[in-house]
Amino acid sequence: MSYLLAFCLALCWGTAFLATKNIVDVIPPYWGTFYRVLAGLLFFAVLYTCQGKSLRIELKQLWRPWTIGFLLILFPFAALSWSQRFVAPTIGGIFNGSVPIWSFIAGAILLKGVDRFTWTRACGILMGLVGLLCISWPSLTLGDNPQALYGCMGLLLMAWSYGLGNVLTKKIMVDHSGSSLEANTFHQYLFSAVVLLFIAFGSETHPAVQDFSAKVIVSILFAGVFSSAIAFLLMLALIKRWGATRMASVTYFTPVVAMLADFIFLQRVPSGQEFVGLIIIFLSLFLIQKPIKQN
Repeated sequence: MSYLLAFCLALCWGTAFLATKNIVDVIPPYWGTFYRVLAGLLFFAVLYTCQGKSLRIELKQLWRPWTIGFLLILFPFAALSWSQRFVAPTIGGIFNGSVPIWSFIAGAILLKGVDRFTWTRACGILMGLVGLLCISWPSLTLGDNPQALYGCMGLLLMAWSYGLGNVLTKKIMVDHSGSSLEANTFHQYLFSAVVLLFIAFGSETHPAVQDFSAKVIVSILFAGVFSSAIAFLLMLALIKRWGATRMASVTYFTPVVAMLADFIFLQRVPSGQEFVGLIIIFLSLFLIQKPIKQN
């Protein structure tokens, strides 16, 4: 059962990049991000209402879910949508696979303890950066698609935001929050949706009704409900069965799923540099995850 949950979670996460590509190919990125978050918000609103969960949070505590919502939903979703216009879903999946690197760096700085630096882990971080550079190198040379460089930079910010958000979730939510998980989740999505609505209104023209084809609507629902909301519930279930550290290993399969989805639906064959960069990142994650010997 646990492996089935892990497979479903990797499938939800890995196909988010193809769904996002389908959306931003037709409608502006911030409007696409808003509708994705709105789909997730409505899913949780219906789910928690049916379950009779309280969604109230004290006013003085709202900054906690708003901060996490910005780092784990608003900013990375928007960065992904903006970036995915210029690069293939495979690239998004590979950069997403580097999130544990940024989580480790943020954890080592903010949480101390077991996530402290060692020479082995430092080599792992450097190796991960080399992997990302390998993937981005064709864009850095400003060849046929110079905008791909901007896409890679946006995806790097996405991964950084996820990494910092993962660490701060423990620091300001898990260890100190007095509100329920359901209330915090709902307010993260509510805050993100409201802010994204203002950003989209202020920076982009709302897409026409005819732009919302069946493909776009399905992609929005898939990205918002399956790749975000349901993936969150699967992640929680897997953490209860495996623990947070082992659950994080599912992240390593996200780029593989993204590559397969890219190949199956868009008939895009990953380049040799993308494969090499992915392998280097996997090796770097192995070094970073290596336990520290206790004296």
